[in-house]
Amino acid sequence: MKGIVLLAVALATLPAAAQQTELGGKVRSGPEVTIPAGQTVEGDLIASGGTVRVDGRVDGDLVASGGRVVVAGTVTGDVLAAAGTTTISGDVGGDVRAATGQARIEGRVGEDLVLAAGQATVARGAQIGGDLISGTGRMQMDGAVAGSVLGSTGSYARGGSVGGSERVNTRQPKEQREPTLADHTVDVLRRYVSILVVGVLLLWLLPGVFRGAAEGVRRRPLLSLGIGILGFIGVAVLLVLVVLVTVLVAVVLGLLGLGSLTGVTVFGGILVAAIIVFLFVFAVAFAAQATAGLALGRLLFRGEGRSFLGGLGAVASGVALVVLVAAIPAAGGFLEALVVLLGLGALLLMTRPGRRQAGGGTAALPVQDHLV
Repeated sequence: MKGIVLLAVALATLPAAAQQTELGGKVRSGPEVTIPAGQTVEGDLIASGGTVRVDGRVDGDLVASGGRVVVAGTVTGDVLAAAGTTTISGDVGGDVRAATGQARIEGRVGEDLVLAAGQATVARGAQIGGDLISGTGRMQMDGAVAGSVLGSTGSYARGGSVGGSERVNTRQPKEQREPTLADHTVDVLRRYVSILVVGVLLLWLLPGVFRGAAEGVRRRPLLSLGIGILGFIGVAVLLVLVVLVTVLVAVVLGLLGLGSLTGVTVFGGILVAAIIVFLFVFAVAFAAQATAGLALGRLLFRGEGRSFLGGLGAVASGVALVVLVAAIPAAGGFLEALVVLLGLGALLLMTRPGRRQAGGGTAALPVQDHLV
């Protein structure tokens, strides 16, 4: 049987215009292969074509492949079909095994029916003498099955009868529960804690940079916003340059016969790109919002000076305000993006040479503009 299947697949690759009959009519192929009513094929039939239709009789097995397979006559043996659509409206004495997009069984199948189909229908009046085994996306079973029904499907409906057991596994999509107020509250709290932790670390490890960036958000918001937009563009350009340079260096090393260094070069390029992506994501998701939060919080804690505890209170209150603003329906996403651009731009401004005093002091702002 395996050899017959391979032969049928091979025939399916023949040009559409070629019509062939081989081995005394046992093997047939062409745009349309038809066994007309009143004609009998003695023995097995292997057919491949755009349409394979049996209106007559096949005294043996039928192996059919094509766009459409129709058995409206009689097949005394088994039917093995691989097609876009398969219809059995006649009489099959043995098994029917079909891999098809759509399968419709309207007639009689003497033994087992095995289907792998996107959509399968066993119509009212159809008779299955053995078991029905299927793996389908959708199954409508309105006929009569003398044996058992076993299968897996996305949707199963039965209006017919089953003589044996019935075990059909229905893969129902999981219902997505609508988020509750408690869910939203937990999400906001998680977001608040994560940004606050980053803000506290920056206040402890890089106080000059962090406070200077927050001061930049307050005093030069438009400049910070513009630099933040340029930062997004710059990161994308930088990643492209890293990839191009890595590929170019790897190609040159290969041409020079230094293939052993090619792998090291590629690894180094990937590592550099990964570091850039990590730092950018960290800045956008946490550091930029913590910076904007400190800028907002210092409006509430004007007398905190440079103390760590005063800065901690400003960060805690400001980050809470940032997170609450981002949680506003509809407008929250736009406002959060604005906050991220402001904070990112201010942080990038602090990376310029001369923006920090030696020894990690405060930002080089005018003397009269004391950090709050």
